[in-house]
Amino acid sequence: DLRHLDDRIVHMDERIDLKRWLLIGIAAESLLLLGCYVNYPQPGEAFRHAARYSGRLSLLVFLTAFGFFAYTRWKRNDAAMTKLRDLVTLFAVLHFIHLGFVAMNVRFNAIELVPYKLAGGALAYALVLVYPFVILRVRARSFLHLVYFYYVGLVMALTYVARIKGEFDGATPDGFHIPGLCLVLVAFTAG
Repeated sequence: DLRHLDDRIVHMDERIDLKRWLLIGIAAESLLLLGCYVNYPQPGEAFRHAARYSGRLSLLVFLTAFGFFAYTRWKRNDAAMTKLRDLVTLFAVLHFIHLGFVAMNVRFNAIELVPYKLAGGALAYALVLVYPFVILRVRARSFLHLVYFYYVGLVMALTYVARIKGEFDGATPDGFHIPGLCLVLVAFTAG
């Protein structure tokens, strides 16, 4: 019954257990890295795959936060904003772990970075870092929330487009990128 689901989502009296989800997320990232080392003993390949799979985990958490944001857009209250802050905090932690894996991939595989291509991603990472700290200081229906979700989502979508086109140095296109791009585009329409 959709009404029952709506009631459960809208009545957000308790926060998510952020500490528990952070422990689960960090454990998942650790297991992911361990699994990559087991399957790819060379550090370059291990971090290449760890970066790939941790990015997918980040996407899943981002889409969960975006979906929650979109679903509560017209029903947003203090409890919803607190829960949203917890979700974007979880995303921020996991995405910075992903950035660490990406940095190690760049280092071990001697991938040449192109500064102008990094600018948009650097701004997105700055938003990912700052947003959990300011989210509760911004009005619940402020345009700034849209800027965060759509800009970070746009950078993710453009990353998938570059990977699909084979323009992403150090990574080959694979079957996940088209569904990943489609999921981000669906989130854009739902938001």
